[in-house]
Amino acid sequence: MTYLDNQAAAPGGSPLVPLPETDGFTIEHVVTAGDTSAVGPVYYARLIEWQGRCREQAGMAGAPVFSSDISGEHAMLTRSCSCEYEKELWFGDRVAIRVTVPWVRLHLMKGEFRFHRITGPGDPGGELVARGEQIWASAHRAGDHYEPGPWPAELVRCAARLGADVSRAQIAEPYRSVHRSGEAP
Repeated sequence: MTYLDNQAAAPGGSPLVPLPETDGFTIEHVVTAGDTSAVGPVYYARLIEWQGRCREQAGMAGAPVFSSDISGEHAMLTRSCSCEYEKELWFGDRVAIRVTVPWVRLHLMKGEFRFHRITGPGDPGGELVARGEQIWASAHRAGDHYEPGPWPAELVRCAARLGADVSRAQIAEPYRSVHRSGEAP
């Protein structure tokens, strides 16, 4: 187990180079009748569900080895989840859900979500309709329960690409030098 900090040297003695901050990872969704409540607007719990979908798709894109082993010994557990609703979404609205990761500290990671009503596929902005956040914990199976533990290096690299400060991350394997291209040597 290692801790990554800004003073640490990568293998070979070179300092760790942080990845540039990104705009995060975005998915798009068109609101269907099944997403709405009996009175018309999107049911509030759907936005929480969309946070989970965005998180999972970001993981599949950025940490495919970890994501492919969903029933393995390591888990990314949700410790808390919230959503603030600014505007209503309605049937037929197109929404972009974007996740960024501001930090990874020890065995915890924070995800921030922004929901924007957009006019068409790939629309870069749009009206902010909601924002949310989740705190995730790294855990390892210990018999019939999970215990806190270090993050797989692949997930830390994924978080860095999503904008995270990973200087205080607890990492399961030695962290490889990260280059601006986002690839380990």
